[in-house]
Amino acid sequence: MGRDRWAGTAWLVVLAGCVVLRIILGASESDLLVTVAPYMVITIATPFVILYGTVRHRPPHRAGWFLLFAAQVFYALADSLAVADDYLSGEFLEPTPADLLYFTYYLLFATAILVFIRRRTPGWDGPSVIDALVIAISAGLLSWIYVLQPLTSDSELPLNAKLTQSAYPVLDLMLLILAVRLVMGAGTRGPVLYLLLSSMTLMLGVDAAYLATAIADGGAVSEAYLDAFWMLSLGLLGLAGMHPGIRHFDRRTDTALPDASPARLGALAVAVLMAPGVQFIEWLRGSPPSVPLISGACTVMFLLVLARMSGLVAAQRRAAITDGLTGLRTRRYFAEALSAESRRSLRSGQGLGLLIIDVDHFKKINDGYGHPAGDQVLREVARRLSSATRAGSVVARYGGEEFVVLAPHTAADELYALAERLRSEIADLPIAIDDDLLSVTVSVGAAAGGPGRGPSGGVCGEPEFLLRTADEALYAAKAAGRNRSVLAGTTPVPH
Repeated sequence: MGRDRWAGTAWLVVLAGCVVLRIILGASESDLLVTVAPYMVITIATPFVILYGTVRHRPPHRAGWFLLFAAQVFYALADSLAVADDYLSGEFLEPTPADLLYFTYYLLFATAILVFIRRRTPGWDGPSVIDALVIAISAGLLSWIYVLQPLTSDSELPLNAKLTQSAYPVLDLMLLILAVRLVMGAGTRGPVLYLLLSSMTLMLGVDAAYLATAIADGGAVSEAYLDAFWMLSLGLLGLAGMHPGIRHFDRRTDTALPDASPARLGALAVAVLMAPGVQFIEWLRGSPPSVPLISGACTVMFLLVLARMSGLVAAQRRAAITDGLTGLRTRRYFAEALSAESRRSLRSGQGLGLLIIDVDHFKKINDGYGHPAGDQVLREVARRLSSATRAGSVVARYGGEEFVVLAPHTAADELYALAERLRSEIADLPIAIDDDLLSVTVSVGAAAGGPGRGPSGGVCGEPEFLLRTADEALYAAKAAGRNRSVLAGTTPVPH
């Protein structure tokens, strides 16, 4: 850690010194190459700082960081060509070779962020995609009205220059979408994420300021304060690349992020209100607002927000009936299903089976391996139970280390065979806990229900009767030595 701290401090010292020197030289009458020298030191050093961090900390998946390194190499080459072009000719004849290198930088950087997103959030994350689209449409509207439209309407610029300059805000918008998607998706939080996002946000902001200044001044700009902010953005990116947290940056977290946190809803509210806000500002300025464009943006964002709200309602319904740890049904859902299936069984005369399954000696697993290992065991047991039951059955977590299986249209002999199959599914294959293989067994109590009355006078198909008799059978399985199945009303089979 001492070496990492020293490297980070050294990079900060070099960054601060170069930023201050660039501002001082910007106010002087120094030669161009001398003036931009501090900026070039940072832009050339940044990819090698990222490479140093990647080699030093050796993250498990390095493709994203190597792509960032390559992107920054192209960025440094593009800056070098841009400075050389400015020094030799004093004019920007677009598109220049530097522009092609900048475009390559954007594509490599975007690919790196996509790699991070796919590693941190495997699969389809619809809510985050919708949120990113809402914010992107809002930002795209601002970009068109205040950047792209003024550029394309400037009759003095040749077509090649218009196309080249218009490409940059479009590429910035692409990075903005990916940045929003990265922060709103799942994955570990920490310094690396916040440094990376701060760098991207600052870079996008300075690019927007550069374009706005260029439009206002009618040409290219190279103000020292813009260079200073670009340097700070590169410095933050370098800090992210050399931070030890890159070892687990692309690891998906087991903690679910709130799907409708105040920050996320606030960002969406600002994005949705941006369109009418722009229309009002343009009206105050006396400029004719682009009504079709703003109306179209409002319509699309409104439909996206409706889709988002529909997704939130569906997610809340799923959360109410889904156990957060195992992904099985909840006890509440099971109780409602048991009541419904019991009524159906009594009407139709068909059998109804109930299994209560308890993980043997689960406290020893928690005490010996820790609660995360215990959670892993519960998740794996749940997965095996789900895969070994037939369609139409209800598998639920009943509480703690207890599970229940509700099997409609199942006779007593079929129910015992199912109980034995589930017990064997758990016992026959150890569960991997870190570097250990842990043998886990379960005890199963089974109760078969249907029309008629039991020995105590209760109706066999009623929920209370099934739960009580299955629990008694489970107790008998434990008393007989565990790792066995017992059907209520029968003698435990020895193993």
